[in-house]
Amino acid sequence: MNEKSPVKLLNRLDELDITRKALADEVGVTERSVYRWLGYEKEPKLTFVQVAKLCSLLQWSVQELASAYYPPEDHPSATADVPGDLAPN
Repeated sequence: MNEKSPVKLLNRLDELDITRKALADEVGVTERSVYRWLGYEKEPKLTFVQVAKLCSLLQWSVQELASAYYPPEDHPSATADVPGDLAPN
């Protein structure tokens, strides 16, 4: 894995005992794709349905997922507040 990694996302996978294979199967991608995301080799390119499945699996909102994947210093817009009625309850 690269020097940088999505530590919060990796910790969440461990916390929920989700394997890379289970994540790939649930979202509908290859296991290699998951390893590439987690190593920051490739940015995930997911459909809305796949994002919804990923968030459901992780029990996170889309905002929590973005904040966990992108380090704030590298991608500050990923951790910005969601405006208006799109904000989680």
